[in-house]
Amino acid sequence: MTIDELKTFCQQEFDNIDRITNELFSLYRQEKSEYSLTERAALAAFIVNIYSGIEKVLKQMLLFDKLDVQDAPGWHEKVLRKSSEIGILPPDLLQILSNYLSFRQYFIYNHVFNIKWESMKALADTVNDVVESFKSEVNEYIQTI
Repeated sequence: MTIDELKTFCQQEFDNIDRITNELFSLYRQEKSEYSLTERAALAAFIVNIYSGIEKVLKQMLLFDKLDVQDAPGWHEKVLRKSSEIGILPPDLLQILSNYLSFRQYFIYNHVFNIKWESMKALADTVNDVVESFKSEVNEYIQTI
């Protein structure tokens, strides 16, 4: 993969993340406190999908840098850790994204009705800032390649 291909990949994934974020906010309203189980399931899926897009970008960047991120137990955490180690993610963003990863793991292995609304709401409330910060960090890092 060339640097231009990496840039194109990242931009396409950013566009996908933006599309899912728009879907999230077509349903989610900060002032609303009651959601049906179906709505909560959709909101959770949107949050997980946004995080998955972030993870795809990080994984591709690490592969571009020829770092090992093979699919193996713990690879999700490894992608975040290595992204921080090489300077893509600053420590504060690493911590925030770790929370999204934890939510993703919980969502996958639990029933949606067991997800605490407060946990999901906290992630939804910050997702725009997280996505913008992430894009900025990725674009800044790409400039150094």
